[in-house]
Amino acid sequence: MRTKQSKANREARAAGKARQVRSSALGKLLIMLAVVAAIVFGVAIFFKVSTIEVQGNTVYSSEQIVEASQIQPGDNLLTVNKALAVGNIKAALPYVEDVSIALPDGIIIQVRESTISFAVMTDTNTCWLIGPSGKALERIEPAAFNEYPHINGLLLSNPTMGQSVASPTPTALAAALDVLSELDGTGLLEHIRALDMEKEYDITLWYDDRYEIKLGGTDELAYKIRYLCSILDQLSEYQAGTIDLTQAAQKKATFQPAA
Repeated sequence: MRTKQSKANREARAAGKARQVRSSALGKLLIMLAVVAAIVFGVAIFFKVSTIEVQGNTVYSSEQIVEASQIQPGDNLLTVNKALAVGNIKAALPYVEDVSIALPDGIIIQVRESTISFAVMTDTNTCWLIGPSGKALERIEPAAFNEYPHINGLLLSNPTMGQSVASPTPTALAAALDVLSELDGTGLLEHIRALDMEKEYDITLWYDDRYEIKLGGTDELAYKIRYLCSILDQLSEYQAGTIDLTQAAQKKATFQPAA
């Protein structure tokens, strides 16, 4: 009799412990759920996009850039897809070259726009503006070709706005873009009125209305551009003429004053 009672007591104690374990586990689960809910609630309330600032823009308004990004006030800062927003801006606004997005307390969209463009004809007799990186910016009337800095002796093939251009003469295109790339950042690009690519081995630049610059080919191009900067620094603002850099690799250059 005593043995049966002892067994029943042991079973009762075991059942009680099991209930305690289940109760403890359920309690821990409820606490975890409460913590997760609090975190989600906090993120939803305290990590919202409250401000969107645009920096570096001149071609497009801040409103245009924000709209293109598809980021909206009230979006969650932690779930904003920066890569998607950057892609949206570049796809919608072709003059934008680079975009970076920072998320300190709000959204800061930093853009670098292409403010310099060159007119180039196409093989279908249309005319497009392209940026120094070779991206098609917009189509213009062929009659306006000479009103813009332009590239002679180069044709484009079916440009698409916002996309890199192609040409039936890809080596000429590559040479032109190499020249523009080397000039970019030197302060000279803003002065180039025309780039003559009729012959890839005899490239000529027209600097304002003052200088005809003979580059020759694209060999030693970086050195030629540095040499050109040095020469221009030594010329007075009243001088004009022809600068010949075709022998720059031999450390020779000539300046022929205009008649």
